Amino acid sequence: MHLRIGRLALVAVLAGFGAAVVPAAAAHAATACEVTYTATSWSGGFTASAQIKNLGDPWNGYTVEFRFTGDQTVTSSWNHIWSQSGQAVTVRSGPYAAPVPTGGSIWLGFNGRYSGVNTPPTGWRVNGVACSVTGQPQAVIAEPDTVTIPEGGGGSFTIRLSHPPAQQVALGMSLSGTGVWASPPVVLLFTPNNWSTPQSYPVMSMQDSDTVDDRAVVTLSVTGYTPDTVVLQQVDDD
Repeated sequence: MHLRIGRLALVAVLAGFGAAVVPAAAAHAATACEVTYTATSWSGGFTASAQIKNLGDPWNGYTVEFRFTGDQTVTSSWNHIWSQSGQAVTVRSGPYAAPVPTGGSIWLGFNGRYSGVNTPPTGWRVNGVACSVTGQPQAVIAEPDTVTIPEGGGGSFTIRLSHPPAQQVALGMSLSGTGVWASPPVVLLFTPNNWSTPQSYPVMSMQDSDTVDDRAVVTLSVTGYTPDTVVLQQVDDD
């Protein structure tokens, strides 16, 4: 199917326009979690804690990851094994940590310093799987925000949900901007089992006759969730 917008045709063989459907994932062992984060700030410093509840299978050892969103640094902590590289923080359970059962929780506590605004961290994961955050609205999450693709080449981005859906839901896509783009005719499905697993979506920038870089915006939506967007930036070769 073709969608004509702007000065060029956009080959919008995107989810929601195509006919093929990715089948729903079968029920399987999964890591799922919910984070409650609190912080108390003062000039240049803060103390924070996070309760992470296990909503999935038991954890026999765990690695927690999150990213600061500003200029923040962990200065001290009082449990677990901590490391920080730039904005990325990794917290590991010790070798003698007890298993965390389904419905159980772990608590992280630390002090930090910051400059500017002490915004909450994002991107919480346990054992590589994304967590939902209490107080966070239900949203579609696409990464990265911008995909730069050479003309005639390809790229990809990933999509996941911030919270589990009550039942299987389909991701809708719409495209606006300029350029000639192609992608598989599939519909991505999210279920109560796979909602936090990033699903990769490939996109190709087709050859065209102009001499300028094209730009398009993909809007990703699920009913009941805040949509997200990905910018497709073409690097022209003419």
